[in-house]
Amino acid sequence: MTNDAPSFSPARPPLHKTALIRPSAFIRHSAFVIRHLSAALLLLVFTPPARAQLLADWDAAAETAVVFNPDFPGSAELAAYYAEKRHIPKERVIGLRCSQEDSMSRGEFEAHLRGPLLQLFESRHWWNAEPALPGDGLTSPLAPSNKVRVLVLMRGVPFQIRRAAQKPKQSQEDEASVDSELAVLGLTNPPIQGGLRNPYFDQPARFPHAQKSSGLLIVGRLDGPDDPTVKRMIDDAIHAEQIGLLGRAVIDLANKTGAYKEGENWLLSSAESYRRAGIPVFIDRSEDVARDGWPLPDTILYFGWYTDHIAGALASPSFHFKRGAIACHLHSFSASIIRSHDKAWVGPLLSHGAAVTFGNVFEPYLALTLHFDIFNKRLMEGFTVGEAAWNATPALSWMNVVLGDPLYRPFGKGIGAKLGEGDDRDYALYQGMALRLAGEPDGRIKTALTEYAEKRHRPHLLELTALLSALQSKLPQAIDLLEHAESTTQDTAELLRLRLYEAEMLCRSEKAAIARKLLRETLKDDLFKGQPSRIAAESLLKDIGG
Repeated sequence: MTNDAPSFSPARPPLHKTALIRPSAFIRHSAFVIRHLSAALLLLVFTPPARAQLLADWDAAAETAVVFNPDFPGSAELAAYYAEKRHIPKERVIGLRCSQEDSMSRGEFEAHLRGPLLQLFESRHWWNAEPALPGDGLTSPLAPSNKVRVLVLMRGVPFQIRRAAQKPKQSQEDEASVDSELAVLGLTNPPIQGGLRNPYFDQPARFPHAQKSSGLLIVGRLDGPDDPTVKRMIDDAIHAEQIGLLGRAVIDLANKTGAYKEGENWLLSSAESYRRAGIPVFIDRSEDVARDGWPLPDTILYFGWYTDHIAGALASPSFHFKRGAIACHLHSFSASIIRSHDKAWVGPLLSHGAAVTFGNVFEPYLALTLHFDIFNKRLMEGFTVGEAAWNATPALSWMNVVLGDPLYRPFGKGIGAKLGEGDDRDYALYQGMALRLAGEPDGRIKTALTEYAEKRHRPHLLELTALLSALQSKLPQAIDLLEHAESTTQDTAELLRLRLYEAEMLCRSEKAAIARKLLRETLKDDLFKGQPSRIAAESLLKDIGG
């Protein structure tokens, strides 16, 4: 795109301010249960040939280059580690000397990153010039020519390009993320001010097959608080691809209205995508982040907003994401600090075990951030993390960063491709049943799951079924299921968690008096002394007048 091409500025608010049926009614129809559980297991094992062909149509690792900073301690070693794990040839691992700081000037970016990379891509014939398509607004972009479509930046490469203009008008800001600027590496003379409309935004095709994607790169960053965290991110992504990503999703609403309602809709649409994919979902519906100590076990997907630094349940010392988890808390400056364990959001999320997160290095405006609903839809369809993230981002040459292995495909083998062991088997059975009975009345899946849980003494599976009822706003049903699970578990932490979830659903059902009684009895019980989630019970009781 030439410098005089129109940039992209929809109406966009800033993100920051400173930022029933009793269980016994389910237990029937044994033949139905056995038949459909068997079918669910088969669904988990086999991926339809047509879908398998679709998911195998791009070897992204074969078209990936890696950039590190030789002047930054550990950057070269991390690049070599990643290249070995992903089988990327040494000639595609590139060292470029640049600032060791988090940010760089526009001149430094051009001289030390963009210029040398562009020259290298052309000299090695990774890209070739080709004429622009009529009407696409691009000037002589460079085409990947099946050589390099993915760029991975290692810890040590700066992530911010500092503002040069003084008090620019909205949509004329010249600051940006390094990553988003490199995403348009192949465009001739991209404008410095404002963002560019992303031609790959919300396209249903994998990146190599998308229209008007010439000159664009999928850019990911393997960065974080320290080198061990980055290595763990690499290892966790590969591990999850191999064994499958099974667990729960967490959606943290903020009850925003007006111009900010769009963000709430993304979150609710994401929850619906999870439900259709057979992933149990817990939605925190309070205005604040999920409260301190609130139990969120086996979290594989977390999306929420709207605080400036990590807080609440995710900041609890006892909280840790499940291996391979993808997490994002939306805030204007969530990635203004990356290499910290406890500041902003992206570093702390990685420190608590996430393999992937996303953020903004400067104010992005809500409409131009990563759209959670599109990202999760593409992820469930089998896109890589990098593809899904940039497919869900409307603007390029802007503020966004993708932290994690962009080649990571948690659902590349299809949803429900693994049986799992232990509690994972409950998630797999839940998922298989949800997929098998998609379109059927929701009572059928609950009947099947409840009877199986009864026969196999699986209170955990009853809990997951309760989450489904809660998601469908069938709170009396969810409360019954939780009570039933409480009566069958022998695990102290699980029992406390079940009571907390029951109390929360009682409050939502306008039964605060019953919730207070339950919480008081729980806090008096010596059984729960020393449990990390006890603090959540105390907090909830205080909030409801206990």
